[in-house]
Amino acid sequence: MTKTNKNYTIGANKWRLICLLSIAICILLYFKINSVLFDATKRDHFMEGYFLNTSGCHMLAMNPFSKTALSYFGQMQPLECTKIKLFDAKTINGRNYLVLSMSTKEILKACEVKRISDVHCEYRRVKRYDDNSNKYSHPTNFELTEELIEVKSGATVLRIQCFGIGNKTVYHDVHFFIPPPSEEPPQTFQKKRLSVMIIGIDSLSHLHYLRSMPLLDATIETLPHVEFWGYNRVGRNTYPNLVPLFSGLNDVELEEKCYIGKHDYDECDFIWKRFKAAGFNTSYAEDTFIGGTFNYGKWGFNKSPTDFYLRTAMLEIDKYCRYSIDKQEDIHCTGNRKYADILHEFLHKLLPHLKSGPHFSFFWQSQGVHDYYEYAQFLDKKYQHLIYLLKSERILENTFVFLMSDHGLRYGPFRATYQGMLEESQPLLIAIYPKWFTKKFPLAAINLRRNAHRLVTTFDMHATLKDLTDLEQIRDVEIKSRAELLKIKAYKIPRGISLFLPIPKSRDCEMAGIPSAFCLCQSFKKMETKNEKSERAARFIVENINTWISGYTKCQTLHLSEVHEAYLLHNSNNLQTDFEVKIRVQTLPGNGNFEGIVRFMSDVLVLNGPVLRTNKYGNQSHCIHDYHVEMYCYCL
Repeated sequence: MTKTNKNYTIGANKWRLICLLSIAICILLYFKINSVLFDATKRDHFMEGYFLNTSGCHMLAMNPFSKTALSYFGQMQPLECTKIKLFDAKTINGRNYLVLSMSTKEILKACEVKRISDVHCEYRRVKRYDDNSNKYSHPTNFELTEELIEVKSGATVLRIQCFGIGNKTVYHDVHFFIPPPSEEPPQTFQKKRLSVMIIGIDSLSHLHYLRSMPLLDATIETLPHVEFWGYNRVGRNTYPNLVPLFSGLNDVELEEKCYIGKHDYDECDFIWKRFKAAGFNTSYAEDTFIGGTFNYGKWGFNKSPTDFYLRTAMLEIDKYCRYSIDKQEDIHCTGNRKYADILHEFLHKLLPHLKSGPHFSFFWQSQGVHDYYEYAQFLDKKYQHLIYLLKSERILENTFVFLMSDHGLRYGPFRATYQGMLEESQPLLIAIYPKWFTKKFPLAAINLRRNAHRLVTTFDMHATLKDLTDLEQIRDVEIKSRAELLKIKAYKIPRGISLFLPIPKSRDCEMAGIPSAFCLCQSFKKMETKNEKSERAARFIVENINTWISGYTKCQTLHLSEVHEAYLLHNSNNLQTDFEVKIRVQTLPGNGNFEGIVRFMSDVLVLNGPVLRTNKYGNQSHCIHDYHVEMYCYCL
């Protein structure tokens, strides 16, 4: 090696070391500043070490910036889509255009052609058939000789392909148009209405929101809002947590009432139907296709459930244009846009409709944040910008916004910690409301703020949404009357209580419809993993799993490999009679990590709730297609 090369190598190594140290210092400062801000603004929400400290529920308070939580923050690099963006879909003066987003020079380079005339394109209009299939028009051919290419007017989804030399595909993407509402004066109603917007971020615990999204949190702190510290999940994953939000029922009740035997959800009485009947426009959007709330292992809807529905475009994207940009193949792109970008594009194109009249809207992001502990930090600026946009467009002046999640992170190393286990059951819930709301509905607003430290669920959110369809229900006189009824009912407290009513301090998990497996009102006392009761509970968990998969001949029988943790649940002080043990085990083959609660009743053992899988199982269950048991199956 020459002296010059040697000096260069030494210099490069020093520079690399300096860069790594700088990054490390920046990360430490980031979390230090966040921690200081947290201490300054959130301290009042810790009451004697509890998020909730009522007669019915003691919910342990945890530090979002604990050493445990911060130790799992790695240096995840931002992920970007790798293909080109050839068009934007824009509506100009009521007419739809594909607008070239690249210069001629950029097109020639990207498409590997010498002349723009070497590229020829076609589009097909896409029409919804049902949640799982689309219909198409005949292809329409066009060239790239004009900056604006006019297409069919109205709400339209297009799949576009462009070809270069040798008919090589150089562009394949889906674009959609949502023209603004007509300029006709809106229909007048005697009653004042408040639009409702639900912004959902999957797998985001309340504390992980505070860790990862300081800019968004600081922005929300400037707005009238309530942060719900006692929001507790009621189910394992997205579906059983959102079904109560939409229907007021749990997932079993809903399916028995309107899904089993029908194979679609068209007849189910979801909350958007109530809003529609009250004169609202409605919209529904998720940034996933396969993992949709009503589509994972299920058919979904035959008819479009809402006025504006993103799934038609997402189906087309997922079928023809999807590619992945992460090793796990969980984050998807189409063209140069992530699936989450499609969701935000849909929301932005709806803004004129959100401004023009009462509107119920639901937007849900799961890509990235569902699978990666560090990913939420990449969403901070995007959602801060969204709140700024809603404010600048004056949408917040007439909209009640829920920023929420369904549960915390369900898989991975952090989930295996004690704090991760608790955070999974305490998702984010924040309500943002207009300034005038407090003056017009003072009692409802007082109760809303008090409920920040009450035990609440998506059953309560459903009752709240029902109130928001008709604001007459939350006038002071109505709130007083309904609050008195709650007192009279005493020990027969409803499962779903509007957040505009005073939720009783006596409420516990059973009253709120929260299964024991997800209840944060109980404390956990660590047990020895080698004692007889821990090992017996662990074997019982594995025996139950093997019973559930016994009908699937391609699933291997599982064997207990290790007992990771064992906890004695609160109120289980007498180990000679009835008590409950929360047990965490690993099985072979497949190294599956599972968690469940076993109730000891004298000499009888009973499962109390589901057995949860706490690490990802990837393609281990490829041989079966039953979402009820796939997390337990290790295929032969």
